Amino acid sequence: MKKIFIVFTVFALFSCSDDDGGTETNPNSDLVVGTWNLTELTISPAQDINQDGTPTTNVLSEIDCSITGRITINDNNTWAFTGNDLVITTITGGLFIFQCSENTRNEGGNWDIEGNILRLADGTGAITFFTFSSSQETLTNTIGDVLPGLQAEVYTKQ
Repeated sequence: MKKIFIVFTVFALFSCSDDDGGTETNPNSDLVVGTWNLTELTISPAQDINQDGTPTTNVLSEIDCSITGRITINDNNTWAFTGNDLVITTITGGLFIFQCSENTRNEGGNWDIEGNILRLADGTGAITFFTFSSSQETLTNTIGDVLPGLQAEVYTKQ
């Protein structure tokens, strides 16, 4: 009987949980709340889309149409996106046509952040990962594709 009591006491001591009810809040949670505007769409390899003699990896500095993107991160862990897409079409010889979609895309869902990784989950459960930089006030979604895909999209806090 004494052995059972000792085992029970040891089990009870180690199975107790912290009763303070608090959880540690990520300091980046408050910093990501706000409006973020698309400032870079990067590609690889660099292209001279506007034919000014200077190739670049940032499509937004080369195209003559308007690509917009705005992510709003709300303090209730919801997010909303509005913007239009870049359409990249492959032609011959490693050349591409870059066009701006005229259709506005709207999405939304829930978000969370762990360390500096922001996760945006849409209504279908698809998750997009962004690296948050508090010093540069940027959100970067690294896609890592080569043309006709994108390397990354960068949003800067408004």
